[in-house]
Amino acid sequence: MDNNTLNSKSVLRLALLINMLSVGTLMMVMPLGPDLVRDIGFQGEHIGYISGGATLGSAIVGFLLAPLLDRYDRRSALTLFLFLRSVLILICGFAATPEQLLLLFVAAGCFSGPLSGLIMAAVIDVTQVAERGRAMAFVASGFSLAAIIIVPVSLQMSQWLSWQSTFFLFGAMGLMMAMAVQLYMPSLQPHSPLPTTTTTATNGARASGLSAMIWSTPFLLAMGMMAVSLFGHFLLVPNLSTYFQFNLGFPRDEISYLYLLGGLMSIVAMRYSGRMMDKGLGQTALFGLSAVVAVVVYYGFVSEGADKLVYLIFILFMASSSARSAVLAAFTSRVPPPQFRAAFMTYQSTMSNLAAGAASVMSSLYLVSGKDHQLLGLDTLAALTMVSALTVPLLACWFIPALKQSQASQHAPG
Repeated sequence: MDNNTLNSKSVLRLALLINMLSVGTLMMVMPLGPDLVRDIGFQGEHIGYISGGATLGSAIVGFLLAPLLDRYDRRSALTLFLFLRSVLILICGFAATPEQLLLLFVAAGCFSGPLSGLIMAAVIDVTQVAERGRAMAFVASGFSLAAIIIVPVSLQMSQWLSWQSTFFLFGAMGLMMAMAVQLYMPSLQPHSPLPTTTTTATNGARASGLSAMIWSTPFLLAMGMMAVSLFGHFLLVPNLSTYFQFNLGFPRDEISYLYLLGGLMSIVAMRYSGRMMDKGLGQTALFGLSAVVAVVVYYGFVSEGADKLVYLIFILFMASSSARSAVLAAFTSRVPPPQFRAAFMTYQSTMSNLAAGAASVMSSLYLVSGKDHQLLGLDTLAALTMVSALTVPLLACWFIPALKQSQASQHAPG
């Protein structure tokens, strides 16, 4: 599959769109939080349970399925998981209580882990190492497009029609996307197809190779960097819209513009960081972006004062966090051998979802609402976000030499 470069454009474009829709449907429930508080009876401090439950469900299912995903054609597997997830997203629109919405959304989230792993494995399959930084940044820009398109559309539809209409729309879009994958994505067969009658020796060799990768230092550090990064990020993200509106008095009507501008700046930042990665400056970019995250979080959530520049806080936080994630993804994509790419990317998605889900649930358990729905205690969580932001580049200083040593030993004669 590594030589299948003619199909790289269609794979990258579909991966971008799937990533945008998958991330967008998860992202939209967080800024919709105040609407859910008013319309369906959610408690403001419990919004994190929705995103946290979905990411934890994704982590569990991803972990269970990861060893199996490299055995099947990427296209068929992507079509199946995208179809199942989209049906459940659509059904969320029929929820009548907070409990029903939570259950259905978590069920939909269970398919996100395998979906994410398969998307990124397909991207690695059709790109060379020298081009991977830009490819990863391109696909990761789905996060920014979600902020530019999915979130503003969902907020406007919730305001003009109802919050249910957002789930109907994006569930239907997911079903159309599943059809597009089946029609336009090239078949990406496994690197080491199993024979019709799988022998004990084949299973044993595959299990041994997968185990060796899982217990290698680069694998463990890659998982650690993603977990630390996402944990700090999701201590704040589920609560941003609520915090801006109820704590800082930011107008509800301008939340859409906030996400639009944040998404646009994220695309610019990720394109630039991807180019730096491909020029060998990824570690420099990682240090710089982590420092920006820490400074912005301190100003926006730790320092005293209510008269803060919300647009500046959100745009810089989104742009620096997104670009940092793209750099990390490009670094960690070098860890797995070809025959374990889907497994690795799904394990990475699992770890990311566990960290994000734990952070979301932790923030919901820790935060309390004031009499006017303002969030109390977010400054403490923001301090933890700063610590996590500064820890990631330190782990990278350990990861990069370990990866080079591991790759050198794999190519050593004998």
